[in-house]
Amino acid sequence: MNKEQWDSSDDAAKKLQVEDFGDVNQVRITARMKRKCDTYAQAREILLSLIGHPLTSRSDLQAVISKNSIEKILSSKSVDDSHDFKAHLLAAGNLDKLYTNAIEPWSFEMNPNKNNDSLVSVHRLFAPMEYKDKIAVVKITVKEMKNPKDKNRIYAIKALDVFLQ
Repeated sequence: MNKEQWDSSDDAAKKLQVEDFGDVNQVRITARMKRKCDTYAQAREILLSLIGHPLTSRSDLQAVISKNSIEKILSSKSVDDSHDFKAHLLAAGNLDKLYTNAIEPWSFEMNPNKNNDSLVSVHRLFAPMEYKDKIAVVKITVKEMKNPKDKNRIYAIKALDVFLQ
């Protein structure tokens, strides 16, 4: 079954190479997470501490995290979408580091079946994360809002079953 363009970002991530994120040795360093995060409670506490602190990606996209974002990121649906439960928690607990290392190599259309009235765009960014002695790719979804007062919001994360070579 062919995927719609707005649903193809996971497949596109399979094309990523370590060099897309920079020098191989530097990527190995930036992919190391600064915190250990093994439980929902730890992830929630860390994510709550990020509220009110704007983050900027390597592609220069500023975004914030909200309480609604935290609920989405830690929902059973989001965790189940990730390839590995522990990888998802690690990504959630290090979202600030992942976001500052994230790139946006492609743009994707918005899903026309969803209410996009308040949105300019939906961005899919990708960041490297060391996990089980490999460099995994984490996808971060950001909603760019039409009203500047609403600030761009980190909407979701997903630890992909994609590893950089």
